Amino acid sequence: MSASAKFITDSFKRTKQVASLKQKLPVSDVKPSSSKDGSRREREISVLKQFDLTLDFGPCIGVTRLERWIRAEKHGLNPPKDVKELLEQHTDDPEYTEW
Repeated sequence: MSASAKFITDSFKRTKQVASLKQKLPVSDVKPSSSKDGSRREREISVLKQFDLTLDFGPCIGVTRLERWIRAEKHGLNPPKDVKELLEQHTDDPEYTEW
């Protein structure tokens, strides 16, 4: 960088071009869920996140939520039963099962 440069852009010229704002984004085929289902889902995910952030049930790195719940139960840490029920109801949804 030269001593006479006032701005960093004086020494390092821009090489990438900014994407055109006219370019359209792809439209998703996913239908929005109803607000009732959406708020229920948000509450359920919130319960699961609270479980994730509670260190009393052991570490959460590298294990699924259900594995963590089972391990906590095995060690007598009394994890919330509602968390297990949610995980068993949504076994195929990674948003529910994975941390």
